[in-house]
Amino acid sequence: MSLITTSILMLFLQPLFVYLALFKESEQSAQNRSLDNEDAMYLFIAPGLAVFYPDDFWQAVLYLGSVCLLGLMLAIIVKSKAKKRLTRDDAIGFTIASFLFFWLIKLIIGGIGYLFSENAANASAADIGQQAYSSTSGELLNWGYLYYQFWPTLYFLLSMLITLAIKIIESRFDKHSISGSLLILGAVLAGVSPLFGNAFILGVIANFFIFFVVCTACIEIDKKSDPSAGAISIMYAFLLMGGIMFSGIGKLIYTLFYN
Repeated sequence: MSLITTSILMLFLQPLFVYLALFKESEQSAQNRSLDNEDAMYLFIAPGLAVFYPDDFWQAVLYLGSVCLLGLMLAIIVKSKAKKRLTRDDAIGFTIASFLFFWLIKLIIGGIGYLFSENAANASAADIGQQAYSSTSGELLNWGYLYYQFWPTLYFLLSMLITLAIKIIESRFDKHSISGSLLILGAVLAGVSPLFGNAFILGVIANFFIFFVVCTACIEIDKKSDPSAGAISIMYAFLLMGGIMFSGIGKLIYTLFYN
Protein backbone atom coordinates (compact mmCIF):
# COMPACT_ATOMS: atom_id res chain seq x y z
CA MET A 1 0.00 0.00 0.00
CA SER A 2 1.40 3.42 -0.96
CA LEU A 3 2.16 6.10 1.61
CA ILE A 4 -0.58 8.35 0.25
CA THR A 5 -3.20 5.61 0.49
CA THR A 6 -2.15 4.76 4.06
CA SER A 7 -2.26 8.43 5.04
CA ILE A 8 -5.75 8.84 3.57
CA LEU A 9 -6.98 5.74 5.41
CA MET A 10 -5.54 7.02 8.69
CA LEU A 11 -7.08 10.43 8.05
CA PHE A 12 -10.42 8.77 7.42
CA LEU A 13 -10.16 6.87 10.72
CA GLN A 14 -9.24 9.84 12.93
CA PRO A 15 -12.85 10.67 14.00
CA LEU A 16 -13.33 7.03 15.01
CA PHE A 17 -10.05 7.10 16.98
CA VAL A 18 -11.12 10.30 18.75
CA TYR A 19 -14.40 8.65 19.72
CA LEU A 20 -12.66 5.54 21.03
CA ALA A 21 -10.08 7.59 22.93
CA LEU A 22 -12.35 10.16 24.55
CA PHE A 23 -15.96 8.95 24.51
CA LYS A 24 -15.96 5.14 24.63
CA GLU A 25 -16.81 3.80 28.06
CA SER A 26 -13.86 1.94 29.57
CA GLU A 27 -14.43 -1.64 30.69
CA GLN A 28 -11.95 -1.32 33.56
CA SER A 29 -12.51 0.62 36.73
CA ALA A 30 -10.34 3.62 37.51
CA GLN A 31 -8.52 1.66 40.24
CA ASN A 32 -7.45 -1.08 37.83
CA ARG A 33 -6.10 1.16 35.09
CA SER A 34 -2.35 1.23 34.57
CA LEU A 35 -2.61 4.39 32.45
CA ASP A 36 -4.71 7.54 32.67
CA ASN A 37 -6.50 6.65 29.43
CA GLU A 38 -5.55 3.36 27.80
CA ASP A 39 -7.89 3.97 24.86
CA ALA A 40 -5.81 7.00 23.88
CA MET A 41 -3.47 4.58 22.09
CA TYR A 42 -5.77 4.74 19.04
CA LEU A 43 -4.79 8.36 18.45
CA PHE A 44 -1.11 7.42 18.08
CA ILE A 45 -1.34 4.47 15.69
CA ALA A 46 -0.52 6.50 12.57
CA PRO A 47 3.09 7.62 13.30
CA GLY A 48 4.35 4.10 13.93
CA LEU A 49 3.26 2.99 10.45
CA ALA A 50 6.19 5.01 9.08
CA VAL A 51 8.49 2.05 9.78
CA PHE A 52 6.93 0.24 6.81
CA TYR A 53 8.33 2.90 4.45
CA PRO A 54 12.11 2.77 5.03
CA ASP A 55 12.99 4.41 1.70
CA ASP A 56 10.76 7.39 2.51
CA PHE A 57 10.89 7.14 6.29
CA TRP A 58 11.07 10.85 7.14
CA GLN A 59 8.45 11.72 4.57
CA ALA A 60 6.23 9.02 6.08
CA VAL A 61 6.87 10.42 9.56
CA LEU A 62 5.85 13.86 8.28
CA TYR A 63 2.68 12.63 6.60
CA LEU A 64 1.52 10.18 9.26
CA GLY A 65 2.69 12.37 12.15
CA SER A 66 0.69 15.26 10.69
CA VAL A 67 -2.36 13.03 10.41
CA CYS A 68 -1.88 12.16 14.09
CA LEU A 69 -1.68 15.87 14.95
CA LEU A 70 -4.88 16.41 13.00
CA GLY A 71 -6.60 13.84 15.20
CA LEU A 72 -5.19 15.48 18.33
CA MET A 73 -6.48 18.87 17.21
CA LEU A 74 -9.93 17.35 16.72
CA ALA A 75 -9.66 15.85 20.21
CA ILE A 76 -8.85 19.30 21.60
CA ILE A 77 -11.90 20.76 19.87
CA VAL A 78 -14.28 18.24 21.46
CA LYS A 79 -12.50 17.78 24.81
CA SER A 80 -15.15 19.81 26.68
CA LYS A 81 -17.68 17.05 25.89
CA ALA A 82 -15.29 14.12 26.39
CA LYS A 83 -15.79 11.44 29.04
CA LYS A 84 -12.06 10.71 29.37
CA ARG A 85 -9.00 12.89 29.34
CA LEU A 86 -5.83 12.78 27.30
CA THR A 87 -2.58 13.35 29.19
CA ARG A 88 0.91 14.23 28.04
CA ASP A 89 2.39 11.08 29.59
CA ASP A 90 -0.02 8.89 27.66
CA ALA A 91 0.74 10.78 24.43
CA ILE A 92 4.51 10.31 24.77
CA GLY A 93 4.22 6.69 25.86
CA PHE A 94 1.82 5.64 23.11
CA THR A 95 3.83 7.42 20.41
CA ILE A 96 6.98 5.53 21.38
CA ALA A 97 4.99 2.31 21.75
CA SER A 98 3.52 2.78 18.27
CA PHE A 99 6.97 2.86 16.65
CA LEU A 100 8.21 -0.09 18.70
CA PHE A 101 5.10 -2.18 18.05
CA PHE A 102 5.09 -1.72 14.27
CA TRP A 103 8.87 -2.11 14.11
CA LEU A 104 8.49 -5.44 15.86
CA ILE A 105 5.70 -6.44 13.46
CA LYS A 106 7.89 -5.47 10.52
CA LEU A 107 10.80 -7.45 11.98
CA ILE A 108 8.63 -10.56 12.36
CA ILE A 109 7.22 -10.23 8.84
CA GLY A 110 10.70 -9.62 7.43
CA GLY A 111 12.07 -12.63 9.27
CA ILE A 112 9.34 -14.88 7.96
CA GLY A 113 9.79 -13.49 4.46
CA TYR A 114 13.56 -14.05 4.64
CA LEU A 115 13.09 -17.66 5.63
CA PHE A 116 10.91 -18.33 2.59
CA SER A 117 12.88 -16.19 0.16
CA GLU A 118 15.91 -17.29 -1.83
CA ASN A 119 17.54 -13.88 -1.75
CA ALA A 120 17.93 -11.35 1.04
CA ALA A 121 16.87 -7.73 0.62
CA ASN A 122 18.75 -5.88 -2.10
CA ALA A 123 20.99 -3.13 -0.75
CA SER A 124 20.47 -0.99 -3.86
CA ALA A 125 17.13 0.14 -2.44
CA ALA A 126 19.01 2.42 -0.06
CA ASP A 127 20.81 4.09 -3.00
CA ILE A 128 17.54 4.62 -4.82
CA GLY A 129 16.02 6.13 -1.66
CA GLN A 130 18.99 8.50 -1.32
CA GLN A 131 18.63 9.67 -4.93
CA ALA A 132 14.92 10.26 -4.46
CA TYR A 133 15.63 12.23 -1.27
CA SER A 134 18.12 14.49 -3.06
CA SER A 135 15.70 15.10 -5.93
CA THR A 136 12.85 15.89 -3.53
CA SER A 137 15.01 18.29 -1.51
CA GLY A 138 15.82 20.28 -4.63
CA GLU A 139 12.17 20.49 -5.63
CA LEU A 140 11.12 21.72 -2.20
CA LEU A 141 13.35 24.77 -2.62
CA ASN A 142 11.58 25.76 -5.86
CA TRP A 143 8.74 28.25 -5.23
CA GLY A 144 7.13 27.38 -8.55
CA TYR A 145 6.99 23.75 -7.50
CA LEU A 146 5.51 24.70 -4.11
CA TYR A 147 2.82 26.84 -5.76
CA TYR A 148 1.99 24.02 -8.16
CA GLN A 149 1.57 21.62 -5.26
CA PHE A 150 -0.18 23.87 -2.73
CA TRP A 151 -2.05 26.58 -4.65
CA PRO A 152 -5.47 25.64 -3.14
CA THR A 153 -3.97 26.04 0.35
CA LEU A 154 -2.50 29.42 -0.59
CA TYR A 155 -5.88 30.76 -1.72
CA PHE A 156 -7.57 29.18 1.29
CA LEU A 157 -5.12 30.99 3.58
CA LEU A 158 -5.89 34.26 1.78
CA SER A 159 -9.65 33.71 2.17
CA MET A 160 -9.28 32.95 5.88
CA LEU A 161 -7.21 36.09 6.45
CA ILE A 162 -9.93 38.10 4.69
CA THR A 163 -12.52 36.42 6.92
CA LEU A 164 -10.54 37.35 10.02
CA ALA A 165 -10.24 40.96 8.81
CA ILE A 166 -14.01 41.11 8.22
CA LYS A 167 -14.61 39.69 11.71
CA ILE A 168 -12.42 42.38 13.26
CA ILE A 169 -14.29 45.08 11.35
CA GLU A 170 -17.67 43.60 12.32
CA SER A 171 -16.69 43.50 16.00
CA ARG A 172 -16.13 47.26 15.94
CA PHE A 173 -19.60 47.90 14.53
CA ASP A 174 -21.42 45.10 16.44
CA LYS A 175 -22.35 43.21 13.28
CA HIS A 176 -21.92 39.44 12.90
CA SER A 177 -23.34 38.24 9.60
CA ILE A 178 -20.84 37.92 6.74
CA SER A 179 -17.93 36.48 8.72
CA GLY A 180 -20.07 33.70 10.19
CA SER A 181 -21.15 32.59 6.72
CA LEU A 182 -17.55 32.73 5.50
CA LEU A 183 -16.41 30.55 8.41
CA ILE A 184 -19.07 27.97 7.56
CA LEU A 185 -17.92 27.99 3.94
CA GLY A 186 -14.29 27.80 5.06
CA ALA A 187 -15.00 24.79 7.26
CA VAL A 188 -16.22 22.89 4.20
CA LEU A 189 -13.53 24.15 1.80
CA ALA A 190 -10.74 23.24 4.24
CA GLY A 191 -11.21 19.58 3.37
CA VAL A 192 -12.50 19.87 -0.19
CA SER A 193 -10.09 22.39 -1.77
CA PRO A 194 -6.95 20.15 -1.54
CA LEU A 195 -8.61 17.80 -4.04
CA PHE A 196 -7.74 20.33 -6.75
CA GLY A 197 -4.06 20.53 -5.80
CA ASN A 198 -1.24 18.02 -6.04
CA ALA A 199 -0.43 17.46 -2.36
CA PHE A 200 -3.69 16.25 -0.86
CA ILE A 201 -2.56 15.06 2.58
CA LEU A 202 -0.33 18.04 3.35
CA GLY A 203 -2.96 20.38 1.90
CA VAL A 204 -5.68 19.02 4.18
CA ILE A 205 -3.39 19.23 7.20
CA ALA A 206 -2.32 22.80 6.38
CA ASN A 207 -5.92 23.88 5.76
CA PHE A 208 -6.98 22.31 9.04
CA PHE A 209 -4.46 24.29 11.05
CA ILE A 210 -5.21 27.49 9.13
CA PHE A 211 -8.93 27.14 9.78
CA PHE A 212 -8.36 26.15 13.41
CA VAL A 213 -6.26 29.25 14.12
CA VAL A 214 -8.57 31.68 12.30
CA CYS A 215 -11.76 30.13 13.69
CA THR A 216 -10.36 30.23 17.23
CA ALA A 217 -9.43 33.90 16.79
CA CYS A 218 -12.92 34.74 15.50
CA ILE A 219 -14.60 32.91 18.37
CA GLU A 220 -12.41 34.71 20.90
CA ILE A 221 -13.49 38.01 19.35
CA ASP A 222 -17.16 36.99 19.69
CA LYS A 223 -16.65 35.92 23.31
CA LYS A 224 -15.88 39.51 24.29
CA SER A 225 -19.52 40.42 23.66
CA ASP A 226 -21.13 36.98 24.07
CA PRO A 227 -19.53 34.48 26.50
CA SER A 228 -21.58 31.61 25.00
CA ALA A 229 -20.20 32.15 21.49
CA GLY A 230 -17.79 29.23 21.88
CA ALA A 231 -20.65 26.73 21.57
CA ILE A 232 -20.74 27.22 17.79
CA SER A 233 -17.30 25.61 17.55
CA ILE A 234 -19.03 22.20 17.61
CA MET A 235 -20.85 23.06 14.38
CA TYR A 236 -17.64 24.28 12.76
CA ALA A 237 -15.86 21.08 13.82
CA PHE A 238 -18.68 18.96 12.37
CA LEU A 239 -18.55 20.77 9.02
CA LEU A 240 -14.75 20.68 8.98
CA MET A 241 -14.51 16.95 9.57
CA GLY A 242 -17.41 16.32 7.20
CA GLY A 243 -15.55 18.10 4.40
CA ILE A 244 -12.35 16.21 5.18
CA MET A 245 -14.17 12.88 5.28
CA PHE A 246 -15.94 13.58 1.99
CA SER A 247 -12.75 14.58 0.20
CA GLY A 248 -10.83 11.70 1.81
CA ILE A 249 -13.34 9.14 0.53
CA GLY A 250 -13.28 10.72 -2.92
CA LYS A 251 -9.48 10.78 -3.03
CA LEU A 252 -9.26 7.19 -1.78
CA ILE A 253 -11.68 5.93 -4.44
CA TYR A 254 -9.76 7.81 -7.15
CA THR A 255 -6.40 6.50 -5.91
CA LEU A 256 -7.55 2.89 -5.70
CA PHE A 257 -9.53 2.62 -8.93
CA TYR A 258 -8.44 5.37 -11.31
CA ASN A 259 -4.77 6.05 -10.55
